[in-house]
Amino acid sequence: MPMFSKGIVLSQHKEPAFSKPILRFVHPQTDSLKLDLKKLTVQSKQEAIIEIARLARIVDERDGKLLYRKLKKCQGKAKIVIADALDDEPYVSSRIAPLLQMGEEVADGLDLCCTVAGCQEKSIMVYKMITDLETRIPRTIQKIKVMRVRGGYPASQERRLSHLGDTPRLVVGVGALIHLARAVYQQKQQSTVFLTVAGNCVSSPMNLEVSLGMTVMQVLERCGLSQQPTRVVCGGSMTGVSIMDTENTLVTHTTRAILAFRENQRDAHYNCIGCGRCEQVCPSGLNPMYIHRFVQTHYYKGFSLFDPQLCIGCGTCSYICPSKLEVSSSVAKAKAYVLGDSADTQEESEPATNSSKPEQGKPAPKQSPRPKEARQSPEDDLLKDLPNAQ
Repeated sequence: MPMFSKGIVLSQHKEPAFSKPILRFVHPQTDSLKLDLKKLTVQSKQEAIIEIARLARIVDERDGKLLYRKLKKCQGKAKIVIADALDDEPYVSSRIAPLLQMGEEVADGLDLCCTVAGCQEKSIMVYKMITDLETRIPRTIQKIKVMRVRGGYPASQERRLSHLGDTPRLVVGVGALIHLARAVYQQKQQSTVFLTVAGNCVSSPMNLEVSLGMTVMQVLERCGLSQQPTRVVCGGSMTGVSIMDTENTLVTHTTRAILAFRENQRDAHYNCIGCGRCEQVCPSGLNPMYIHRFVQTHYYKGFSLFDPQLCIGCGTCSYICPSKLEVSSSVAKAKAYVLGDSADTQEESEPATNSSKPEQGKPAPKQSPRPKEARQSPEDDLLKDLPNAQ
């Protein structure tokens, strides 16, 4: 079965955060960091841009990779450079809002990437299936064509760009393009990220430019809480991670949003009604309903029949579930179990042989052996103090 053959169109709920101006919430000390380019010795303009991106420690928010490595890999090879402003998850508008409000800097960053890639063609990619925006998305921004990508969530980048065929391309997040333009023209090191703060507990939903290293609680206090949340999500509402310790969880380069919700527990955790909607929307063709049941009943032998290791973690099964069950969490547990210890599975009915065996006969998953670390290069020093950077 082909991947991403299914999916759903999500209710976006991007207002009112999207229509408000982006506010800066930064530490003065980190915001004043400047690059020393006096000793910059390069042979070409392409190499100069790559070196500045390296010194500025710019990380592409869309994949967590250092931008200079992506530029170096496609130097003189790409035929088109695309600015990724896709915000296809509900509430999140931390790419499209900077695009519309800081379009000139995005265009400057695209021009710099085109110089490195050795091409003239450039484009901007936004999500078409957004119905609640009060602000109209133009067809061109700074004379750059805007591609409005349609399709159900989740859709891979390759499928969304399938009309380009095998054309070599460089795709960079809008935030990284803005920071690249600032590094080259203002000699500023990246010290901030763009993120959305929203949810039914947030008094003033908005998009912020926030200093790296701030805590989630500091950001929430900046926007105000109307009531105590029962759940705080760091990242997108579909693929983000629920966090408990908001005082010590830090904003990183890949933090797209901080969402605070108060959920009515009476509307959640009903018994599964067997409707099969999760199976209908699963892009990997799995049956999340059965996997969820096996996890709840600790029937680990059944995992091999339904291939939970093929899960891509999109969360559509939990989104579509009318009983509000945490189906995606159960599938993630099953996936971790299969990938961690598929060979040494012990059935629940097997009697315990020693006191160290887990309770209820649950086999303890064995962590996969870590590969030997490669020899560290001077370039890897840039990864220090860069959470989630690869």
